[in-house]
Amino acid sequence: MALSNILAAISAQADEQISQERSLHQKRISLMREESERRIAKRKQEIAGQKEERRKQLHMKAVSHSTMTRRNAELKKKQELLDTLYALVLQKLAALPSQEKEVETLLKKHLQTIKGNGEIRPSKAHETILRHIAPSERFAFGKPIESVGGFLFVSEREEHDCTFEHLVASYLRPQTEVEAAKALFSPNS
Repeated sequence: MALSNILAAISAQADEQISQERSLHQKRISLMREESERRIAKRKQEIAGQKEERRKQLHMKAVSHSTMTRRNAELKKKQELLDTLYALVLQKLAALPSQEKEVETLLKKHLQTIKGNGEIRPSKAHETILRHIAPSERFAFGKPIESVGGFLFVSEREEHDCTFEHLVASYLRPQTEVEAAKALFSPNS
């Protein structure tokens, strides 16, 4: 009896210890599960935040790209319009009759800028007037060039391009393009 009491006490004590250990184990598992769920929830929030931040960045990048593309298209169109404007200026200049006083004055002024002797290669449109106004002792006449107006001067030391195309592209346009663009494209006009 005493032995069975001892065995019963040992068995009861072992059962109690097992029960306590099970209870502790269940608590540890519950704590670990809760901690794991908290970490997972936190990580999900971080991922959602990163995803939202990435979405915002992509949206900003798309808006920026769209704005830049639109602006480039506008600038390209403005450039095309300016090219058309100066092509029309060249066309109007070429359409002036060579007998016009303004054409003669322009050609004389360019002849006066030339210091040396050499060959003039006139445009077909201005060959006659250039032969009339250019001093023959300084200038020989060469084969006419393909140009809407003006002439080329060539000598051993220098070369002057006084064609209307060159004058419009190299002198008139750089000096007037900003004002022309403001007049054409400013929001107040």
